Amino acid sequence: MAVMQNMREYTKAILLILVLAFVGTIIFDWGMNFTGLSSRQNVIGKVNGAEITVTQFERAYAYQLENFRARTGTEPTEAQIENLRNQTWEALVQQHLIEQALEENKVQASDKEIVHVLFNDPPPFLKAQPAFQNEQKQFDMAAYQRWLNTSDAAALRDVEGIVRQQLPQQKFQERLQASVRVTEDEVRREYLKNNQNVTVKYVFVDPRQFVNEPVEITDDMIEEYYREHKEEFREEEKRKIDYVIFPTTPTPSDSAAIWELARDLIERVRSGEEDFAELAEIYSDDPGTKDKGGDLGFFARGAMVKPFEDAAFAANVGEIVGPIQTNFGLHIIKVEEKKREDGELKVKARHILLKFEPSSETVSSAREDALYLVEESPNVGFETLTEELNVEVKTSTFFPKGNGFVPVLGLNRRASNFIFSRDVGDVGGPEEFAQGYFVYRIAAIQEERIRPLSDVSATIRSKLEQQQRMEKARALAQAIYDRIQSGQLFEQAVAQDTLEIKEATFTRSGFVPGVGREPSFIGAAFALSDSNRVSKPVEATRGYYLLKLVEKQPFDEKDFESKKESIARDLLRRKQIQVYGAWLANAKSRAKIEDYRDRFF
Repeated sequence: MAVMQNMREYTKAILLILVLAFVGTIIFDWGMNFTGLSSRQNVIGKVNGAEITVTQFERAYAYQLENFRARTGTEPTEAQIENLRNQTWEALVQQHLIEQALEENKVQASDKEIVHVLFNDPPPFLKAQPAFQNEQKQFDMAAYQRWLNTSDAAALRDVEGIVRQQLPQQKFQERLQASVRVTEDEVRREYLKNNQNVTVKYVFVDPRQFVNEPVEITDDMIEEYYREHKEEFREEEKRKIDYVIFPTTPTPSDSAAIWELARDLIERVRSGEEDFAELAEIYSDDPGTKDKGGDLGFFARGAMVKPFEDAAFAANVGEIVGPIQTNFGLHIIKVEEKKREDGELKVKARHILLKFEPSSETVSSAREDALYLVEESPNVGFETLTEELNVEVKTSTFFPKGNGFVPVLGLNRRASNFIFSRDVGDVGGPEEFAQGYFVYRIAAIQEERIRPLSDVSATIRSKLEQQQRMEKARALAQAIYDRIQSGQLFEQAVAQDTLEIKEATFTRSGFVPGVGREPSFIGAAFALSDSNRVSKPVEATRGYYLLKLVEKQPFDEKDFESKKESIARDLLRRKQIQVYGAWLANAKSRAKIEDYRDRFF
C-alpha cells in the first residue's frame, strides 16, 4: 500500500492545499484577526452591517490569484482578473451570511465533536488528500492516523482550526437538508428520463417557407403592440465617450533598430566571435526555445511558416541565414543537420527571434502624452490639448454600464465605473491596453427610458411578420393533421405539401438530432402511446411539428431494480444541493449587502 514514507514531509503540502481549497472560510476567520482593521476607510463592503475590509478582500483575492496561476500556469487576462475579484467577493459575502446564520441559530461545535471528527471521522476534504489514500484511491484510516500521531502541534492546530470552522457549517447544512427525501416515483421518473428511448417520424413546418407570401402589418397594429409591450423596450441609462488612443506600436525607428540588431547578431555569429546558442539565450524573443539556445529540433516541411521553412531547407548545414521576416518578427537561422526519415527530408536548426516591439522611448512618450492630456484637460481644455498633441478624437455610440464593457477598451470595470459615476466633460484614464494608452471624456448621458416608437417600429414589424408566418405554419400543420384524422396515412398527408419526413431516436433528457433541445417536441413524443399514432401540431421555437410514434422502449423493471439505489443517491445529493442553494439565495436576497468595490477598482 502506497502511504507516506515520512508524514512530516507531507504536512506542508497538505496545509497548502487546504488553504487554497478553503480560501473563503480561512480568510474570513484569519483575516479579521490578522489585520485588526475595521476602519471605514478600509471597508470594501458590508453584509447586514458586518464589514468586509480591504485587507480581507486583498488576501482572499491573492489566494484566488495564486490558485489560478497554479491551475493554468498563466497570468490572468483583464476579464479573468475581474472574474476572480467577483468570485472573491461572492465567497466573502456567502461566508458572512453563513456565519450570521450560525450565530442566529446557535449552531456550534463542541471540543468533543471536533476531537471525534479529527480522530474518527475526518471530513471529506481530508479524506480526499492523496497522502491518505491507498493504491485504489480509497481513504486509508491507518495512514491518516499515522499522520495525526507524527505531525507537530502547529500543523494539528491549523487542521483543527479548519475543522472548527467547517463543522458548524456542516451541522447547519445537515439541518437544512434533514427533511429532504426521494420518493420511489421520483426515482422511477429519473430512470425513465435517462434510460427510455423513443423513435418517431416527424415533419417540420417551417414558417420561413412563407417568407415570400404577403403579410399585412398596419401602423395601428404596430402602435397597439408597442402600447401593450412597452417594457420590452425599456433601456437602462447609457453614456457615450470621446476617446483618444496613444499607440504603443513600433515606430519606423523602432523597426529599423530591430533590423540593425539582427544584422549585427548575424555578423557576430558568422565571424565566430560569439556562440549562436548563447546569443539566442540572451536576445531571442521566442519563449519556447530561448532557454534551449534557440533549438528547434528536427522538423519537416509544413511545420514552420513558409518564409522560415524556405530559408531553412535552402541553406546548407552549418550556414547562418537571415534575417528572415515572418508574421512573428525577424529570424536568424542556423541549420545544424539534415536527414531523411521515411523518405522525408528533415532539418535540425536553431533560431533567434527578434520581435518588432516598441522601444522604451516610444512607450514612455505615449504614456507621458496620455497623462498630460488627463492632467491638463481641466485647466486647458480637452479640445485644445488634443489639437496641440495632434491626435484623433473618436466618439463611441451610447453603451450601458452592464458588466463593465467600454467600447474599444474592452472589459474594464474601473473605466466603466468612472464613466457612469462622473459628469459630462470629465476626463478619465489613461488606461493601458493592447493598442496603447486610452484616454476618454464623458460626451453625453442618455437617461433610462422607454425607447420611442420611431426607434422600434421596424423591430415590432419584424415580430408581427414572424407571428403571422408562425400562424401560417400552424394552419398548414393543422391541415395535415386533419387529413390524417380523416383517414389518410401520415406519409400521404405530408406528401401533398412536399414536406420531408425525418426519423429520430432519443431519450427524455437527450438532444434530438435535427431538432435540438425542444421540450415540447420531446414531451409530445413520449406522450404518444400507440404505434402509428400522430400528435397534434406541436409548437416549438422555430416552427410546428407533427410526430408519428414508431417505437417506445418499454419500462425495463429488471434494469430499473439494478440502478435505482444509485439513482436515488444521485437524486438525494442533487436535492440536498438545491435546498442549500435555495437557502443561500434567499438569505442573500433578504440581506442588506453594501458593495463599495467601485471605490477601489
